Amino acid sequence: MIVSRHGKRAVLASFAALLAALASWPVRAASPATTIYPTGSFPLDISNVQAALDGGGTVLLKATNAGGLPTAFNFGPSTRHGGRVRIHKDVAITGERVGGSMTTIAGGYLPIVELVPAKTHITGLVFEAPAGAAIVILASTGTEIDGNVINGVVPVLLTLGFTDGDGIDLFGNDDPANAITGKARITGNVIRNLTADFANGMQLDEVAADVEITGNTVQFPESNGSIQTVGITAFRSHGTVTISRNTIYMGPGSTDAFPAPIFAGGEHEARYRISDNDIQSDHPNGDGIILNGGDFSEPTNGANVTANRVRINSTFPGLGGAGVSLYGAVNGSIVSGNKIEGASAFALQITQGFLGGESAAGNRLLGNDISGHVDLTADVYLDVNTSDTLVAGSCVTAIDLGVANRVNCGQNGHASAGRQAGSGRRGLGPDVRRELIEHAKASGEGH
Repeated sequence: MIVSRHGKRAVLASFAALLAALASWPVRAASPATTIYPTGSFPLDISNVQAALDGGGTVLLKATNAGGLPTAFNFGPSTRHGGRVRIHKDVAITGERVGGSMTTIAGGYLPIVELVPAKTHITGLVFEAPAGAAIVILASTGTEIDGNVINGVVPVLLTLGFTDGDGIDLFGNDDPANAITGKARITGNVIRNLTADFANGMQLDEVAADVEITGNTVQFPESNGSIQTVGITAFRSHGTVTISRNTIYMGPGSTDAFPAPIFAGGEHEARYRISDNDIQSDHPNGDGIILNGGDFSEPTNGANVTANRVRINSTFPGLGGAGVSLYGAVNGSIVSGNKIEGASAFALQITQGFLGGESAAGNRLLGNDISGHVDLTADVYLDVNTSDTLVAGSCVTAIDLGVANRVNCGQNGHASAGRQAGSGRRGLGPDVRRELIEHAKASGEGH
């Protein structure tokens, strides 16, 4: 197309007229945030925040009161008598930082609960001493939980006879296919000082959404939970779960505890991608990363555990923990390029599950750096439930009790019955979740 000078002037004039028309076109402004100041009074703070959430949109929770003084939102006692707010529609709950103060929610019982499928964003909040858990999502069409601090969750006693206390929970148990859908992102949160018998920094169960868990810090200065003590738990998922670039520390503690920084497994369609995490476990009974299948779940297939750094100091005698452990029905999974340091029974193991009897087939342990690890039993352990396993990389000693496995390092034929310590304890998880869900839904408790 050829345009004359006069034609160019005409085009430019038309373009200028169009810009002028656009400039005069009415622009629809974004809805302003609803701003809520803390009063430090319970239950007034609960009522104010709930009213704002019921309107949807963006809700800004201030770090200071109306007079400019740092003040926490008072959600009541850190017991079952504490308060909570419920999310009923699409909403973004946003905190702020003023000087050295962040928006803080003090106390409460399960202080933020989402009960209906809505899109939510929870960011920039400090939860100080919530009871039971800080954030509980039971339904969602998409959720982001980022940049929050959860400190000192207060354990609550369950009817099962032990205490429970988590940081962040996503449970789709009532309707696994439809309750939590879309995408879920849990990023950049700090969770520390969990002390319950059943404690998880974050816990996912029966979540249909694809999930990204990235850049979080979870710290257990002491790991004492005798039922379950885990940094990040992703159980019975139905989509792709990415757990990457998290920093997790599990400290020493009770010899009745069997902690793990990361625990993932089930269902058969789930795909777990665990990579680039920085993990330290200093508990005598600890594992590093656990993949599990078949214990109260379907098998785990096609998982990848790649490029993690695991520092472990576990002295459990005989057949104990490992830097990376595959328990039960874990099939077709790859454990590669991980750096495992410290000391434990094994650097790598594939063994029977906590209930026993599940086969593990077609797994690959490739190119893992265990040069900085001291084995207390052997570098690699393949139990009687294993078959078609390939081990390639740096190792010196191996115990292979399986069928048609290929291990490219020295062999040791000592037989064993598999690890029994802590057997079945992790299987209590579904019952714990069921009770917590019922309390989260209860309308008669708290506010």
